[in-house]
Amino acid sequence: MSFSLRIRPPIRLLVDLTLLGILIVLVENFGFFWGPTTKRGFFCTDESLRYPYHENTVSPTQLHWLGLHLPLLSVVLLESLLCWQGGVSHWGHLWPVYNTARWYLYGYVANDLIKGIGKHTIGRLRPHFFAVCNPHFPDGGSCTDGVHEDDLSYHEDYSCRPELTGASEEVLRDVHVSFPSGHSAMAFYGLVFVALHLHRRRLPLPGSLLGPVLQLACVALASFVALSRVMDYKHHWSDVAAGSLLGAGAAFAVVRAAASEERQRSLSAREDDNAREAEAPTAKDSQQLGRDLSIVTSQSHN
Repeated sequence: MSFSLRIRPPIRLLVDLTLLGILIVLVENFGFFWGPTTKRGFFCTDESLRYPYHENTVSPTQLHWLGLHLPLLSVVLLESLLCWQGGVSHWGHLWPVYNTARWYLYGYVANDLIKGIGKHTIGRLRPHFFAVCNPHFPDGGSCTDGVHEDDLSYHEDYSCRPELTGASEEVLRDVHVSFPSGHSAMAFYGLVFVALHLHRRRLPLPGSLLGPVLQLACVALASFVALSRVMDYKHHWSDVAAGSLLGAGAAFAVVRAAASEERQRSLSAREDDNAREAEAPTAKDSQQLGRDLSIVTSQSHN
């Protein structure tokens, strides 16, 4: 099997990599570019903010493996295998790998960007707000004293007392970004993308239930991650619902975009092949006509 190393100016590749790089830097430093998170107030009688603080069932490291690294590696390896099985004679035959990876990364940054905008704009308080903040008011009172305990006022001027709760600065900063759930959004994006990609490729073992079972496993795992956020009192149920819909919607959108791009490329390649096939007989006819004219001219001279 021969392999051509002919290289054309990768203008589109450079544009894609540049744009993805800019978007990744933006989402990874979103707080720096956006500024302070909205500081929302609360009612002392709000029972939805009085849950205890629990550690994460799914840690951020585990989340990144489940929602980013493993799904990306899986689809890239799958597309690479399909390309090699179909035969690779030049770099263009590896285009499906690049197409899948770029749309996956684009969907990831788009999902993360929209999630970040929601978190920093809305500033919703987490269910464990009182447990980690223990808010105190300018007059020195708190929601646990006799004056404010049954107060129906909406309090916006308050300060947290980490020396009383033992909460770290990171936990206090994170208490204002409940909506939407980032865990849910990332898990549903990465795992639903894999499920949809398996369905589009009809893999593995077409005609069997193996593919649907793997797709179900992806959705079930994403659902567990999302539900754990409610179980750990990190999010309200509506935060999790919004994050899950955001992640799944982003996955649907980019998988459809990748499939459309692939169909368009296949159609263009087929049209080019048909055009070359149509030109080939014309060239042969022209050559034959030239030979016939030469013979007629030779005979007339004789």
